[in-house]
Amino acid sequence: MRLDYINPFVDATHSILKDMFNIPVHKGKLSLRGEPVVTKGVVVVIGLTGDVEGSVLFDMQPEAAVKMACVMNNKKFDSIQHMVIDSIAELANMIMGKALTILNDKGFDFKLTPPMVFTGNAVMSGAVHLETLIVPFTTDYGEFIINVAVRPTG
Repeated sequence: MRLDYINPFVDATHSILKDMFNIPVHKGKLSLRGEPVVTKGVVVVIGLTGDVEGSVLFDMQPEAAVKMACVMNNKKFDSIQHMVIDSIAELANMIMGKALTILNDKGFDFKLTPPMVFTGNAVMSGAVHLETLIVPFTTDYGEFIINVAVRPTG
């Protein structure tokens, strides 16, 4: 797994979470798995194409998603609802946009798919199994985990 592909996603996640919510963000211990691991209850999946194939998954507890959506919209939400899901998808888009800007500025050609959000006990499965770097971030709102699974095309 190429770190020059991975680091922009880790750095962008840290930066956007810290700047968007004005809270401390701590990167936890990285781990490597044979495929993405999602366990928290709210998952955003964004696919990558171009010089790579793969995906980035953002995994968080419903309570964290609700708290983040409240801050993003300056509005009170009590549970997962349409506006919370849209807000979390937009948060993932912001992170991915920052990461792809870094990668494209380095000469890579990465494109992304629209985000898909899954809630509850949705089972995630994919036809392509890729080595996945899992990076947990701890925030005042709860844990925010990214799973980066990419490999070069061609």
